[in-house]
Amino acid sequence: MMTLKTFNSDVVILKPQRFLHSGNFVNPLKSPAHSFPSTCKKKQSISASTAPGATGGRRYHTAARTDLRPCCSSHMDAPVSDGIKDDRIHRITSAIRVIPDFPKPGILFQDITTLLLDPVAFKDTIDLFVERYKDKGITVVAGVEARGFIFGPPIALAIGAKFVPMRKPNKLPGAVISEEYSLEYGTDKIEMHVGAVEPGDRALVIDDLIATGGTLCAAISLLERVGAHVVECACVIELPELKGRDRLGGKPLFVLVSS
Repeated sequence: MMTLKTFNSDVVILKPQRFLHSGNFVNPLKSPAHSFPSTCKKKQSISASTAPGATGGRRYHTAARTDLRPCCSSHMDAPVSDGIKDDRIHRITSAIRVIPDFPKPGILFQDITTLLLDPVAFKDTIDLFVERYKDKGITVVAGVEARGFIFGPPIALAIGAKFVPMRKPNKLPGAVISEEYSLEYGTDKIEMHVGAVEPGDRALVIDDLIATGGTLCAAISLLERVGAHVVECACVIELPELKGRDRLGGKPLFVLVSS
């Protein structure tokens, strides 16, 4: 079994501020208590900036660090959001809420369930991914547990690709292949069925959010071990301060919203 030596996907230390990450939330441990409102609210209106951001795409800035910003950018490619597509990105951004103090005090949880409650914004999300990948020869969409299972299947159906779930240990019946990766205080791993992905398959890896990038790195490694070519990784949300895209081994990453 291979161990993927990635940046710690549990605890990340950034200067001058420390963050604790797990799943879809990030904890600014030294933030003052008053920075976390007691009630949940959707993101406020966002003003656009035409200057390209660090990822090469059009970036939109807000005063608060925790605000969601339309991004629609790739590690390698120019932005696809322009004109009517910008409107879709704004709808997606406004449909995602940040829940403070969940699941524990001091944590900001990026909640995509409100996006799923908005059929127009949910369809916008799927459509933007489909438009990007329909002509790239993708043969397999690999969805990372668990929210990759929400976005991956409709994308796969629309582009005529198979969908392969990449699951946590002991969740898949039958023979599986596993990829182990490092955490701060141990290891974790993801698994997929033997034979689900074949040599020569062109793979898209999909998840709802990228933070430190540990899970996506493991997914890439697992797919490449069976001979697949990973064309790109795609996420709805990116937490850029955690620099997950820098740990993908040069694989392109496409995201719609930057937090």
